[in-house]
Amino acid sequence: MLEGYSTNATSAKIRAKYAQLFTIDNYRELAALRTIPEACEYLARSSRFSGVLAEVDPNTVHRGYLEELLMKENFETYIRLCRFQGLDKEPFFSFLIKRNEIECILSVINRINSSLETAYLSDMPGYLVRYLDDRYTEISTAQTFEELVEKLRGTAYYKLLRKLPVREDGKADYTECELRLRTQYYQDMLEQVEKHYSGSTEAELRDLILKDIDCRNIINAYRMKAYFGYPPEVIKKQSLQFYGIGKKAMERLYEAEDAAEMMEMINRTVYGKGSPDTDNIELEINSVKIRRLRSQLASSTNAPVAMFTFVQLCDIDVSNLIRIIEGIRYGVETAVIESQLVTL
Repeated sequence: MLEGYSTNATSAKIRAKYAQLFTIDNYRELAALRTIPEACEYLARSSRFSGVLAEVDPNTVHRGYLEELLMKENFETYIRLCRFQGLDKEPFFSFLIKRNEIECILSVINRINSSLETAYLSDMPGYLVRYLDDRYTEISTAQTFEELVEKLRGTAYYKLLRKLPVREDGKADYTECELRLRTQYYQDMLEQVEKHYSGSTEAELRDLILKDIDCRNIINAYRMKAYFGYPPEVIKKQSLQFYGIGKKAMERLYEAEDAAEMMEMINRTVYGKGSPDTDNIELEINSVKIRRLRSQLASSTNAPVAMFTFVQLCDIDVSNLIRIIEGIRYGVETAVIESQLVTL
C-alpha cells in the first residue's frame, strides 16, 4: 500500500497553494475591469499567476493565449506538487496527464468530424508535449478517424477505438468515442485506488471519483433532456456506468418527465441541496461541488485525496477566470459576469 510513508508535507504544501486561489473579491475586482490588458496586468500581480505571466506583454497578449497560460499554470502546479515527494512515480498521480491525453484525442476527433483546418497546438497545447508519449504528439496530423486510430497503435486507447464503426467520410461517432475513453479513464482510476490504497484513503478517493462522475452524468443528462428532449433510454446509454448515489437514484433522474422535473429531483439530492436558484445546470452542480471539495481539502491529510481535490478546485478557479476574461472581451456587464461564476 502507498500509505506506508508520510506524505503529510505534500498535503500541507497543497493547502498552501490552495490559499493562492482567487477569492470572490478577486473575481469581482477582475470582472470590473474593461480591457484584456487590464485583466492580464491584474492576473500577473497575483501570486498564483505571476510566474507564468512574467514575460507576457499585457498590451499585445491575445485572449486565447492568456487563457492557455492560465491552464498551463494549473497543469504545472500539479506537476510540481507531484514531484515534491516523488509522487509522480506512483500510478494514481498520473490522473491529470491521462485526462489531458483523452482531451487531446477528443480534440482531434472533433476536428476531423468538423472538417476543420487547425494548427498543431489546437489539438495539443504546447505545455503538454514534454509530458506525453511521442505517439500522442503525432495524432494531430491525422486527417481521418482510421488514421488517428492507427497512430494510437501501441497505446491503451487503440483497442478502445479501433472497432468503432466508421462512416464512408472517415468520421466516427464523437459521443461514443468520448464515452469509451472516459469510461476507461475512470475505470483505471478506480482500479488503481483499490490496488494501491486501503482504509480511509481508499474510501475517500473512491467517493471523490464517483461524485465527480455523478456530477458529469447529471450535467450531461440535463443537457440531453433540456436541449434535445432525449428519452431516458438514450440518456442511460450515453452516460458513464458508475454511480455515487446509486444506479436506481441516478436512473430516476434520467426518467424525469422533462427538464423542470429533473431539476426539482436534482435539488433533492446531495448535488443540489443548498444550490443557487438558477436554471444553469453547470452553475448549480459546481456551486455545491466547490463547497464539498473545500471542506474535503481542509480536513484530509492524505496526499492523493488532497491532490485530486485540489486539481478540481483549480479547474473551477480557472474556469471562472476564463469566463471573466471572455466577458470582458465581449463587453458583458459586470453583474452578468458575476452571476455566472461558481463560488460559495
